Amino acid sequence: MIPLRLPWRRVGQTAGWAALALLAAAVAAQRPHPAARPASAPAPASPRLRVTSAYFEGKTVDLTPEPAADLRRAVLVGPWDFGERVSDPKPRDKRLNLYLVCPGRQHHAEGWEDYDHNLVVNALSPEGQSGEWDGYYAIVLDPALREDLRRERQLLLAAQSRFLPGDLYELDDAPGAAFLRLFLHLDGLEDLAPYRRRDGSLPRLILVRAGFAVRATAVSPEPPPAPAPAPK
Repeated sequence: MIPLRLPWRRVGQTAGWAALALLAAAVAAQRPHPAARPASAPAPASPRLRVTSAYFEGKTVDLTPEPAADLRRAVLVGPWDFGERVSDPKPRDKRLNLYLVCPGRQHHAEGWEDYDHNLVVNALSPEGQSGEWDGYYAIVLDPALREDLRRERQLLLAAQSRFLPGDLYELDDAPGAAFLRLFLHLDGLEDLAPYRRRDGSLPRLILVRAGFAVRATAVSPEPPPAPAPAPK
């Protein structure tokens, strides 16, 4: 079992102590799950769609992963190309966070709907410089969670919140069921047992290491404000 490890220092720096407390509660509320299946190359017939955007604090920003010269080094999530993987996938405090949120409508490819997702980053690149990002899956379990998740804070709040599934709840009732099957190898409701409490409740959303890190740049597409004119 590989425990869920999220970057305490980074969240404290970018979202404040409130986000740090939310993250601690979210992690404490979830028992660890085996590491997600690392993203890898799909079948040769699949397209390679370069990822070019993400959400930061609810707004669309430009995301530019460093391309992989060798396909074997590429992080491919279905048809989505996240560029070259970093050699050491273990999360590091110096890295920023990249969340693949399922379900999501931001990245959609016809015929590849199981891989639809939003991308959420927890910060912009300092000084616009390329840096390393740890990948995480944020997977919704609660059918009543219908928000279009575009902020890290939303993910942390949902991860620390619980819901009580009904008697007829099945794995496919989870809005993120596609990612549960693709990356966590889950086949049935019993596979969610590591996340259940004694009262039968489940987290509304789970955060799981994606097993990869990439180099990329995230910047606002808006031009910086013009400097104020000098006083006459």
